[in-house]
Amino acid sequence: MTTPHPLAPSITTAKKELFLLAARTVADDSAQDPGDRFATLVDQLAVTEAPWVRGLIDWTGRQPALRRFGIAVAVEFMHARMVAGLGAPGERRELIDNLLTRADEPGDLLAHWVRRHGNSIPKSVKAGVADAAARLYDEVALLTYDTEDAAMRFAEVIALTHPKPIGKIQNEIFQYAALRRRGSHPVPDSLTTLRARAQLEAVPADRRLRTLDRPDAGGVFVKAAMNWQQVRDWLGGTMTDKAWAVVVPPMSYRERLAHLPDFDRAGLADEVADWISADLAAQKSVKRGRALPVEILTAHRSVPSSRWTWALEQALEHSLDQVPALPGRTVILVDRSEPMSAPVSATSPLTRADASAVFGAALALRSSSADLVECGRVTGPVTAGSGDRLIDTVARFAEPGGGQTVAQALREHVRGHDRVVVLTHPGAAVEAAEAVTVPGHEHIITDVSDAWFAAIPHIEMARTGAWPF
Repeated sequence: MTTPHPLAPSITTAKKELFLLAARTVADDSAQDPGDRFATLVDQLAVTEAPWVRGLIDWTGRQPALRRFGIAVAVEFMHARMVAGLGAPGERRELIDNLLTRADEPGDLLAHWVRRHGNSIPKSVKAGVADAAARLYDEVALLTYDTEDAAMRFAEVIALTHPKPIGKIQNEIFQYAALRRRGSHPVPDSLTTLRARAQLEAVPADRRLRTLDRPDAGGVFVKAAMNWQQVRDWLGGTMTDKAWAVVVPPMSYRERLAHLPDFDRAGLADEVADWISADLAAQKSVKRGRALPVEILTAHRSVPSSRWTWALEQALEHSLDQVPALPGRTVILVDRSEPMSAPVSATSPLTRADASAVFGAALALRSSSADLVECGRVTGPVTAGSGDRLIDTVARFAEPGGGQTVAQALREHVRGHDRVVVLTHPGAAVEAAEAVTVPGHEHIITDVSDAWFAAIPHIEMARTGAWPF
């Protein structure tokens, strides 16, 4: 959470409040399904500030963390304007077609409309979804997103919106999407990816591991559009060194980070591990993978093997390029008291203190003027100078423990700063907020994750009305 101080400037406009909801959603997955207050704000702005809302919708479409939020805004925006008698059908159709960029999103939008406004879906909304479905639905999309847990299956979207197929192949995809929901049906010869998947599914379970011995094993799974999770399930959960070697090349950077312990447990061959290490360490790979410090330190702490150490430490340094350089003077207070010794989650190798230390150090190293402070067993400044390595800065923090309060540390170390960032635990949040007595930007964060790197500047935009669109 982030707790605004009572003396901070109030959010007096609907624009600021709505954008603040978006900013907080960046770091809080539970905020992805907005409530009634959200709908009230969009309803108001859809009538009085339509160009601004369109800008917000376009912006959310470029933010992966706001995919569902943007769909929710679009649905409420279109509905409110229709109720008010505003907007042409072509406007709604164009908005939807521009917004939807992933093949599960046509179903997500329709499901959200039905949940919010009932089964009567306007023709213009259906037309926009149909345009998107015709653009996005192909064999790989069907195999990837048309799953039992989808908000709405491809066949339902097609039946509701009647998209015009582009060519014979897509026409057969549309037909097969409907047939596969009614049971097992032969795959048309023209749908080569679906046929390749069906052929693999037909291989008896006790013979599937042998497929990994084929010289073209990697190509077999690529042809069938099978990602690593699907290969794992196809193998009955058995991921050997050969299985990982086959699926590693198409895995994303962040997937590889998360599965380094699995690679070690399976005994992944050194030549494959060397290739992975080189990619993990490459600056362009870190940037392309959007990997950030907390996630990389999690990987660093999760592997007992030293063969990944150099690569992950290089990745940590490169990840700083994606941390915001906050303007002005910032004090970053990292709580190292005993409660911060608790793990981030049941499965994470990081404690709250670990996550807060790497987050705070990264923010300090990137900020134009920052004072990094710890409080706990030891209370005082932590050196974070220009040119310091992130891993070395993290190592300068004392071991967690002690009873020094965040409030006391704030009173001692906040001196005319423009911004206060406190990384603590939920039990200290209110006390910390009350201890901040200077105007400006205050961020009391109790669930530290990489998402807060983006959330902090966006929350400040919301408070000042400086939109990124």
